[in-house]
Amino acid sequence: MRMPKIIVTEEQWVQQGIERFEQGGAEQLVIEKMAVSLGCSKSSFYWYFSSRDSFIQQIVETWRELTTQQVIADSNVHATADERIVKVLTRMFGTTQRGDFLFYLRKLSLKDDAYRVVLNEVEQLRMEFMQQLLIQKGMQPERAFQKSWMLYHYYLGWYERHKQEKLGNEEIRRHVEMICNEWILI
Repeated sequence: MRMPKIIVTEEQWVQQGIERFEQGGAEQLVIEKMAVSLGCSKSSFYWYFSSRDSFIQQIVETWRELTTQQVIADSNVHATADERIVKVLTRMFGTTQRGDFLFYLRKLSLKDDAYRVVLNEVEQLRMEFMQQLLIQKGMQPERAFQKSWMLYHYYLGWYERHKQEKLGNEEIRRHVEMICNEWILI
């Protein structure tokens, strides 16, 4: 009796790629191991991707869409600037134990200028979004830029320090409240 052929979608490959990349970077993207994990043949990979490099590009683009554009879209509801700031900060500081995608992207960007461009675009977009929220609160553009720049770089260090911890909702709420009271003055 023949085993049924397992069909794996491009999205499944990309999702597994994101998960593996955030756990160890491009070195974790071993096609044979991924195929075994997905329960399919290695040829399934080449149905969707012409090369490992094109796969990495797709992983980074999907990650960019999921982590940056989705946060911005989620916060653009009919809410005040203060409410939107709290929502963005809660999402930023409430997500730990997810791996180090940004760290490994930064590492990859040292070897490939195309990834440096993507990294810079993502970080710029994130800081500009917070800057616009602060301007909506009435802050002067230059001051809003400084605050958003400082906040983003604070977040990078904070995440590095807390990435292995499981944080409770109350702890996250207190942290966001402290940021708002001390830096943003909501």
